[in-house]
Amino acid sequence: MRALFTVLILLTATPLLSEEDAIARAADAYARGNHAEALKVIEPAARAGDPEAQVLLGTAYDTGQGKDISPRLARDWFTRAAEQDNATAQLALALMALDGRKGMPADPLAAVTWLERAMAQGEPRAFLTRARMLLEGIGAPANPAAGAALLITALELGEPQAAMALGDLYARGEGVAQDLAKARAAYGRGAQMGHGPAMAQLAVMYELGQGGPPDPAAAFTLYQEAVNLGEASAAVNLALFMQQTDGYWTDPALAYAYCLWGSRNAAPNLQEPYETRCGALAEGLTAQERTEGARLAARF
Repeated sequence: MRALFTVLILLTATPLLSEEDAIARAADAYARGNHAEALKVIEPAARAGDPEAQVLLGTAYDTGQGKDISPRLARDWFTRAAEQDNATAQLALALMALDGRKGMPADPLAAVTWLERAMAQGEPRAFLTRARMLLEGIGAPANPAAGAALLITALELGEPQAAMALGDLYARGEGVAQDLAKARAAYGRGAQMGHGPAMAQLAVMYELGQGGPPDPAAAFTLYQEAVNLGEASAAVNLALFMQQTDGYWTDPALAYAYCLWGSRNAAPNLQEPYETRCGALAEGLTAQERTEGARLAARF
């Protein structure tokens, strides 16, 4: 509470704090969940015409965090910022149009219009979203080749999710010629950006020698890094790797702990198959190793 009070004092009373800095601090407070207090700074700035504040106020109305949900007001505030060439607002309007809201049916054509405006400003998430529309055939027949080209642009602009999507395309040969080496390189770009799913997939490729020579040590490190970022699939794969691949990482109890953690934190549709894998892994362990693994998993 004292820290929040200090932030609010800085936001509202420090004469040397610029409006831009005040809004940035309010945005940070809003992101940390202090919605009502942050909006005391954000809303006046939005009404005064600041586009960043308008995006935040639109977000509050769109999500119900700090305001009652109102798609109409969310669209109004996003539009005010978008007309000032704020790419984040343009992307937000595109997503509203793409997904639809209560009382506002989905409008893929409007989504494309806003995405193109955001793309013209180099917004990487706009390229990613437009690519997904093309890949999934939303609003028009699917065009995987065009979608892949936009993913490449999004990746060059620094969007890590584009690395994952592009790697999947190369791995499956959809819209581009199948090329496991390029898939491995794309996942590698995502891993360098700290994207957990890309790390997990790259680890699989290093383990199995897909798209290049196998590298068990690199696979082990990547699995661990992905687990540290909360990737449940990486934990289960790491457990199996530690059990099946000889090396300095051999530790049956720890492997079982990773498997238990992964199955516990997986998406609901994956929990049962992961539990089955963990059960198979446990069959090769001693009672002491299973007990130790369960103890370690409880501490993760």
